[in-house]
Amino acid sequence: MPIELITPKTTLTPESEKRVRRDLDGLERRLSSLPHPIATLTLRDRSSERRFTADLILQTGVDSADLVAHQAAPTAEAAAKLAVEDIERQLEKYMATLRGDASFGTPSRREPKTLRPATAAVVEDDEDDYDAPPISV
Repeated sequence: MPIELITPKTTLTPESEKRVRRDLDGLERRLSSLPHPIATLTLRDRSSERRFTADLILQTGVDSADLVAHQAAPTAEAAAKLAVEDIERQLEKYMATLRGDASFGTPSRREPKTLRPATAAVVEDDEDDYDAPPISV
């Protein structure tokens, strides 16, 4: 499944296109486990802003899920590399949910300790075990 590379009004040198294709080939190897993935990378030259933008859209072919990455960088190769890395992270999380993993990564520090998956079983109640000495005046 080749990933389509679209460069409207943008010309890439053969060396830079080779580097972009190398990143896309790495993503293609990761997509081999999906039934019918469709991926499109669009590189645009924003010359007035002195940057390139990369839009990578991956249709996984499973559960009609789409993974999308929008990145910008000073060069086309850097923008494409950032977009591919972003999709690879999203794909890793998506595959973990398909496997049925309970959670991915570290638990949120915003949740109370009792609701975090790693500490839900360990709840300490110090108030019942503490005997305070009597206060003498």
